[in-house]
Amino acid sequence: MNLHIVTDSSISATFYRNLEALGLSGNNRVVVRSNNAKVKHFPEGVFFGKLYSPAFRSAVGDTRQYDRVFIHQFSPLMYRWVAMHEFRELNWMVWGTDLYNLPGTDFNFYEPLTWQRYVSHDFSSAAFLFKLKVWLTNSMFRKKAYAKVDNVYTWMHSEYQFACDRLPTLRAKHKYFFYVNDVPYHKLDEFLAKAGERSGNRVSQLLVGNSGTPTNNHFDTVTWLQRNDIKADLFIPAAYGDKHYISFLKKNLSFYTGGKITFVDQYMSFGEYVMFLLGTDGLIMNTIRPQGYGNIFMMLYLGLPVFMNERNISLPDLEKSGIAVNTLQDLKDIGDLDIKPSREAILGIFSQERMVEIYRLYFS
Repeated sequence: MNLHIVTDSSISATFYRNLEALGLSGNNRVVVRSNNAKVKHFPEGVFFGKLYSPAFRSAVGDTRQYDRVFIHQFSPLMYRWVAMHEFRELNWMVWGTDLYNLPGTDFNFYEPLTWQRYVSHDFSSAAFLFKLKVWLTNSMFRKKAYAKVDNVYTWMHSEYQFACDRLPTLRAKHKYFFYVNDVPYHKLDEFLAKAGERSGNRVSQLLVGNSGTPTNNHFDTVTWLQRNDIKADLFIPAAYGDKHYISFLKKNLSFYTGGKITFVDQYMSFGEYVMFLLGTDGLIMNTIRPQGYGNIFMMLYLGLPVFMNERNISLPDLEKSGIAVNTLQDLKDIGDLDIKPSREAILGIFSQERMVEIYRLYFS
């Protein structure tokens, strides 16, 4: 029997549904850690409770009874819980925020202008109180908690290496795993068939980032476009993210004269969003930390270029996997780019068939 401690999210719910669809739910107990009176994304009857509460303790039981325990998103609030329990095998399913947002690492992911103009001046009392809570209740258990992890699950070896380099007591091995989308990549073929031919005499339309979060380095991106006299209408996804940061962007990007800037803050259905992507000419992901891979892989599958920060941690894994991306510098020659198709590479790595194989290997 395996235990999975998950968050109340659509990603976790998709994972749960996959276990059920493959007939593996009987061998995998899923417990949702949530502060709410009921869960939002899971069906009625799922085990859930607030971390450290009697309900959570009752749902989990004795951690030594499980062959494997999987923590999906290793929040610092779990350090004490991990340190105080024993495991036959403990596994960390990396989400990104549980690695790249840790104190002492997050400053590495901002380009100079984003850091100077926003991050260095940003103060959130809620964020401060959360960090204070973590420090008072869990920081003393940090080293012991990471020392108990046996395996780190992520599709990026570079992400695993990043964790090992910055968490001294982490001695875990790397295991390959990816969370699948609600809609498989091959379903995008239906939208490609519907898409018409592109107009050859329009202003370029570029998607900038995947959300309203500072790690997208929007300010540096738009400044670079302006300095290099690149003409394009820019679409900035802002349906979710940091409201204060989004407000900052709306007030401070008016210097751009290369085209119109539109903040895309309305929610779309999956079909609407795919058709929206197909109406653009490329995606700029000027992030140093890995993020937004739902957008990145959809764009590449649809045959559209993705321009990434040359310091992005995931680039070696993309190259090794045969997934072709461009760097920001390539935007200077966007009209002459030879876009290499990544469809087959993406299907080979993140296909439903591969997911089934991995689930049966790890969770049977």
